[in-house]
Amino acid sequence: MSAAYNVGIYCRLSEKDNLNYKDTSISIENQQAMLEKYVTDKGWNVYKVYPDDGERGVTFDRPQFKAMIQDIKDGKVNCVVFKDLSRFGRNSNESSSYREFFLEYGVRYIGIHDGVDVEDEDDDDGISIKVKEMFNEHYPREVSKKVRKVKKAMAEQGKFANSRAPYGYQKSPEDKHILVIDDNVAHNVIRIFELFNSGMTGRAIADLFNSENIPTPNEYYYTLIQKPNPYKSNKREWGSGGVTNILKNPAYYGAVASGKRKVKSFKDKRILRQDPSEWIIVEDRHTPIINRELWDKTQSLLQKNKKDTVRRSASGEVSIFASILKCADCGGNLNFSRKLNKTYTREYFRCSTYVQKGKRACPMHHTDYDVIYDSVLADIQQYAILAMEDEKKLIDRILKDNNEFKNKNVNRYEKLVRESKNRVKEIDGLLASLFEKMLKEDTLDTVYKRMMKNYEDEQIKLLADIDQMESELEECQRVQHDLTAWIKRIKDCISIDSLTRQIVVELIERIEVSEAYTVDGQANIDLTITYRFGTTVSISANK
Repeated sequence: MSAAYNVGIYCRLSEKDNLNYKDTSISIENQQAMLEKYVTDKGWNVYKVYPDDGERGVTFDRPQFKAMIQDIKDGKVNCVVFKDLSRFGRNSNESSSYREFFLEYGVRYIGIHDGVDVEDEDDDDGISIKVKEMFNEHYPREVSKKVRKVKKAMAEQGKFANSRAPYGYQKSPEDKHILVIDDNVAHNVIRIFELFNSGMTGRAIADLFNSENIPTPNEYYYTLIQKPNPYKSNKREWGSGGVTNILKNPAYYGAVASGKRKVKSFKDKRILRQDPSEWIIVEDRHTPIINRELWDKTQSLLQKNKKDTVRRSASGEVSIFASILKCADCGGNLNFSRKLNKTYTREYFRCSTYVQKGKRACPMHHTDYDVIYDSVLADIQQYAILAMEDEKKLIDRILKDNNEFKNKNVNRYEKLVRESKNRVKEIDGLLASLFEKMLKEDTLDTVYKRMMKNYEDEQIKLLADIDQMESELEECQRVQHDLTAWIKRIKDCISIDSLTRQIVVELIERIEVSEAYTVDGQANIDLTITYRFGTTVSISANK
């Protein structure tokens, strides 16, 4: 005689299933009808149907599933019937946990399409169920991998794949993956870069654009597509963040940057912002709005301003030596001050540690602005003359002192990276082969598991090594590229008779200023100028 069961029928359909399946046999209604017939043919009682429509299988946080679990705990359900394990769930760890839960509560559970039944005498250890659970989790993981591979392939080809073109561009009518310049607003992009390089902050540029009633990128976009802007009125003004996003977007020098965001995992759909170092950037994909030289100058300024907190005037302008001028004793910034007298204005620097904590913490390092300015200008002019007269001698001198460039061999790094990537691909094939054998032999043999772990451990180490080697390679290439740009920039200074913030930031890393000392009745200071690439020059100046 058949055992008496109060059956809970569980049905699930995800949103992706709704989109991907033309056949209606997988629908909630058809699942329910098929399962109800199965239960009644067995002569069992249908206690309740639990339909989760539009719910993903990689999580068990589903309303009807949780209701069914509660009914089991309350003793109302002692048998659960579902179509197959993929409808039950695609997370093998949690599926196994709930399988133990059912056994604990004496609940029989049946997947009628893939022959899952806890009372199956031929599967006492639950091996086939475990393998099927692994496969059901493996499926969405593999789908997620394939999607990522397609996106990565598009990114590596430099195909633009976002829904909206960056401000200043439009998608080409002939090919939506290519950007073309939007002449209506491209001049605003150029202006943003030029204003920032002239010393204005993002906040000051935003205020200027707002005062001139220039529509924001969002406002312009919705006007262009002739749809109402859904953003609130207080968000329809330029802000410093919007200006900075434009300044950081490689699209403006003709590159396509992909991979700025990623989904955490195929189980967790939260979106994570990626560090710019992890973006995939393909250059020369479309007509640039700005040249590469202006782009590089901008990134240098952004990095410098991010690295150090700089003091700005009320107009938003940044001091020429802000964050670069340092105290030789304590390493703190030298603060700029201005004193107004009846007949003249005195501008000078003082140690920030002295200002905050007094002379017991650090001497004042009181130094006139003109002394610093004239000394730095003269030294830059000397370098410019050397670059023009004997460029090779200057390059050799810089590389000799440059610790970043020592012991770095581009060809060696390229070979190691290539060999390691080939081994990673080889391990992918070995893991796939092992997994197929496990499914075919219907086993979770310890030897197989150990082999898979060894391969996975090796692959993890290889990937970490590849990251390190690629980082070293990029650093070496960066030094070479930046040195060329530095030499070119110093040559441009051959005819300058004044300094700008842009010149100082592009050429100099830091300037250390000593406390004044007296020689033969004359007050002096020492300046130590550290140029980029590690070249350091010491200068003595009359105070």
